[in-house]
Amino acid sequence: MMYPGIVAAMFAEARVLAKGLKAAGELIHLPKGAMMLLSGVGANRARLAAQALLENGATALVSWGFAGGLFPALPAGSLIVPEDVIAADQNVYSVDSVWHKRLCRQLQGSIDLYKGPLAESPAMLASWAEKKKLFSRTGAIAVDMESASMALFAKRAGVPFMVIRAITDPAEMVIPQSVQNSVDEFGRVRLSRFIQGVIKHPMDLPLLVRLGRNFRAARAVLAKVAVQAGSTLLCPPGRLGE
Repeated sequence: MMYPGIVAAMFAEARVLAKGLKAAGELIHLPKGAMMLLSGVGANRARLAAQALLENGATALVSWGFAGGLFPALPAGSLIVPEDVIAADQNVYSVDSVWHKRLCRQLQGSIDLYKGPLAESPAMLASWAEKKKLFSRTGAIAVDMESASMALFAKRAGVPFMVIRAITDPAEMVIPQSVQNSVDEFGRVRLSRFIQGVIKHPMDLPLLVRLGRNFRAARAVLAKVAVQAGSTLLCPPGRLGE
C-alpha cells in the first residue's frame, strides 16, 4: 500500500478534503493512511510541506488544488491531471505513469480531464498577456506555483508523484487588483484590504463575481475527484509500478 501525502497551498483547496481544517501546519490524517499539509502559496513552502509529509510516513506525493488556465479553450472548473510539469528553469518532470493511468481510468466517464503539461510560475499571473507569454514559451495548458518544486523533491526522494488541479481563472481572465492586494499566503481574504481595494477599483466588481463562480466550479470538480477516486485518496491499493 502506498500512503499519499497531499500538499494544498490554500485553505479553500485543503478544505475540499478536510472540511474542519482551521490552522496551517497541522498534519491532517485522511482515510487509509493518506495525510495532508496546508503549505501556503509558493514553491519553497510546498517543498517544505512535501518534506514534512515524507518524514511523517508518506510514501507518495500529490500536488492538489487550483491552477490558472493557459490554453484559451479551457473553462473554469476544468480538471488538469498533467503527465508532465515544466519548471521555471525549463526542466520537465513526469508524474508516475502507472499511477497516472490508473487515476485517469478511475475518473474518465464521470469527469472531463486534461492531461497536457502544467507550467510553473514563480508569481501569480494576473493578466492574459502574462499567461499568453508562458503558453507560447512552454506549450503548457495550465500554470501553478507549487507543483514543479514538489516534482523535483519527489524525484530526488525517489517517491511517486501526482498532480490534480482545477482551473479557477481561464487564460483570458484578469485577476482583479483588489484580490491581488488582499489575499494572504493561505488564500484568506483580508477583509479591510479587500473593501479598500473595491472602493479604489469599483470596476473590479464584475470580475469578482465571475471569480467567485469560478472558484466554486473548481472546488466542485475537486470534490468530485475526491469521491470518485475513493477513500485511498488518489492512490490505488497495491504498489505503484506493478
